[in-house]
Amino acid sequence: MAIEADTRARNKIAGERAEQNVAEAVSPLELVPDDVAADIDAVATATIDPSEQLPMVGLCLLERGTLVEIKSVIVRYDGGSRGRFYFRPEQHSVLLEEGGVYLFAVCEADPEREILGLKVVPASVVDDALLSWIDGGEGRSRFAQLAWSRIFSPEEVES
Repeated sequence: MAIEADTRARNKIAGERAEQNVAEAVSPLELVPDDVAADIDAVATATIDPSEQLPMVGLCLLERGTLVEIKSVIVRYDGGSRGRFYFRPEQHSVLLEEGGVYLFAVCEADPEREILGLKVVPASVVDDALLSWIDGGEGRSRFAQLAWSRIFSPEEVES
C-alpha cells in the first residue's frame, strides 16, 4: 500500500506541475484550487481563440467563464506504451452540465513536464469517446481512460 500511495503522491505532483505549465502557456486561464472547486482545474478569464499551439475540436473559441479541466499525461510510459488520460464520472458530469471543456496536455516524462501538445475538446465530444466506466476496486472511484492518441495524432506530439 505504501508504494501505491507514493505513486499517487508523485502523480499528483507531476499533474500539478503540468497544470502550471498549461496555465503559463494559455495565459487567459486562471487555475482554481481544489479546495474551491474539486471538479475543475481552471476557468477562462477572457475569450481564448484557437491557434497552432492550442487547437480546438468542435469550438470556434473558448468563452470567458468556461470551466476547464486540465488532463495531462506523459508521452510514453517506461514500458513504451502511450500515456492514457484518466476520467472520473463525477467530474465529467459537472463538465457536461456546465458546458465545460477538457484541455488535454501531452508532456515529457521529465519532472518539469514540458508540454509537447495541447488541445481543447468540449466534454460533450469527449463523452462520445468514453465507452464505459471501469470499477476502481475497493475504496476507489470508477474511472475511464483514453490513450492520448485518441485525442492527438502521433505526428502532433511525436515530431
